[in-house]
Amino acid sequence: MQHHRVQAHPSASVVRGTVRWSPGKSLWFTGMGLIAVVGGAATFSWTAVAVFLIATGTVLLLGHSLGSHRKMIHDSFGCPRWLERTLVWLGVQVGLAGPIGLLRQHELRDFAQRLPHCHPYLRHGSGFWTDAWWQLHCELELDAPPDIAVEARIADDPFYRWLERTWRWQQLPLAVLLLAIGGWSFVVWGVCARITAGVFGHWLIGYFAHNHGPMHHVVDGAAVQGHNIRWTSLLTMGESWHNNHHAFPGSARLGIGPGEWDPGWWALVALQKCGLAWNLRTPDQLLPRVELRALDAVGARTGDDQGAVPTWRELWAWSDVRRVPEPLVLRGPSVTVPARAFAWLLGGGGNFTRDRAAQRLSGCLGGFRMSGLPALWLATARRSPLHRYAALAWLPAATGLESLRRFASVPR
Repeated sequence: MQHHRVQAHPSASVVRGTVRWSPGKSLWFTGMGLIAVVGGAATFSWTAVAVFLIATGTVLLLGHSLGSHRKMIHDSFGCPRWLERTLVWLGVQVGLAGPIGLLRQHELRDFAQRLPHCHPYLRHGSGFWTDAWWQLHCELELDAPPDIAVEARIADDPFYRWLERTWRWQQLPLAVLLLAIGGWSFVVWGVCARITAGVFGHWLIGYFAHNHGPMHHVVDGAAVQGHNIRWTSLLTMGESWHNNHHAFPGSARLGIGPGEWDPGWWALVALQKCGLAWNLRTPDQLLPRVELRALDAVGARTGDDQGAVPTWRELWAWSDVRRVPEPLVLRGPSVTVPARAFAWLLGGGGNFTRDRAAQRLSGCLGGFRMSGLPALWLATARRSPLHRYAALAWLPAATGLESLRRFASVPR
């Protein structure tokens, strides 16, 4: 997690902290909920319900799923700057927080959940009703919080900073428009009921996605696992495939198995065909995670796609620095082997990133991914022509051992 936005200093802890009532957060949700229930009953009409459904679906799909989560937080696809800002503005309409605040909340949770232990607030680890009170009405104050570094592209963006300061007031333009079109009924259902459903649904899905449901993968050493919730995939625009997301957080596609409907991915594909989105990342384009372990056939197949065992011919081609000049990226714990030893092995043909949370060595080169001994041998081969011939003599044995390891680790 060396490149994570959250970096823990020596005294930081995501375990010790106090959950305190947050007046602003609590009154915002309670007020919207009361108006939605009382006002919704008093102003009910099927037209207003249709406005609620259209508005909620739009902000959840284009705003929360695409704008806030898959683009701003994970940057899993590319798009024009104007479109990114539009999608993020729609994400603010969900009513959870400002864009930068939401990103910071997400990054802290993501960082904490990857560690062996974290506060129950950060992993939805308390009972149902306690977690509801905590998440909807309270905030966690850590005794020694880690540092969260948001890149300047987001943190210094004037538009995002403006949204952060005024995120609650961003409901006003839509409210005025709905008032002009359909009166107070449209405002109650199109704004207050939408916000109530979005905030409450975000907590409810989050609770179940960290406590109940099937899994394709396990992230070894993590404080909590993600779970898939199949029956809410359309309602959440694909965000309920949370086990898939824990396994491949940088992927723009969340539904990876047969029948795993992912409206967010469908929307991205449509934008790509229109020339408005590009570089859509999928699990097969991400660096392998040695802490990721498959639990079923879908997980095993996805894992193999992510870091397939290379053939000897492929390794021979990729070991030639003259043919593939881009650097080889190695990632691993570097516990028994010093980092400077990896630097010597790579020479000028790559770079090494120490990741103490990783259990095995992994490598990536030009979209080609490998792990274990093949990665180490390829790193050695790229140092010089002499090293290339010496290392490649051992590559058949290295790839054979890696294939046997993968075969033995796949559950049956």
